[in-house]
Amino acid sequence: MEKSAYHEFRDLEDRHWWFIGRKAIFNHMLARLDLPPAPRILDMGCGMGGMLKELAALDAHATVLGADVAQEAVSHCHARGFLHVLRAHGEALPLADSSLDLITAFDTLEHIPAEMETLAECQRVLKPGGFLMLSVPAWQILYTHQDRIVHHQRRYTAGDLERKLRLQGFRVLKASYINFLLFPMILPVVLAVKAWQTLLRTSPGQRTNVGVPVPLWLNNLFATIFAAERHVLARLSVPAGHSLLVIARKPAD
Repeated sequence: MEKSAYHEFRDLEDRHWWFIGRKAIFNHMLARLDLPPAPRILDMGCGMGGMLKELAALDAHATVLGADVAQEAVSHCHARGFLHVLRAHGEALPLADSSLDLITAFDTLEHIPAEMETLAECQRVLKPGGFLMLSVPAWQILYTHQDRIVHHQRRYTAGDLERKLRLQGFRVLKASYINFLLFPMILPVVLAVKAWQTLLRTSPGQRTNVGVPVPLWLNNLFATIFAAERHVLARLSVPAGHSLLVIARKPAD
């Protein structure tokens, strides 16, 4: 990502509706995983460490590792007290075969050019029966200047990501779109902005969408709506939304 985006995300991760909502969903779905006692967990593409504390809370005896390609992100995690964070690329993890019970990659895979190699690497380092939880942005038609700022290589559909996971030997347990309650409002806005920028060949600079000021009452409302999706996702998968959540598992021997 651009350096400015890292700073925005660090400053907003505890109070912006998008971060609050997605964290509520991730935590809800993580708690439903059948992890062994004292699991070994890797948050791949951990960024500024926003989910490391949440992952550690899954089990008092969990070992939680983080990995990111940006030294600034790694240094920030260390400064926050997350010492088991290393600089590494997803397609070349410095970890032993079959050494992890869970890998999370929250809005990470879309940044990586070598996506298939990365999924193969996840397969390698997971134990038999280990879990992979991914979130990615959805629908290539929604690819905008925002995606370029944060260095997205692509957006996904559920079918596309499921196919790629299966090619690497994973069994897909769940594939659902998220941020679906607000999606009917988000979709026309994104498409209108994209058309406007294309028509006028304008660029809004290096500020991401999450950096746009939102009134506190509206921010709280959006956070509540987004977070409420966790109750739906626990029971069923949704066919459309702004992002995509997939849970897969490495088959047991």
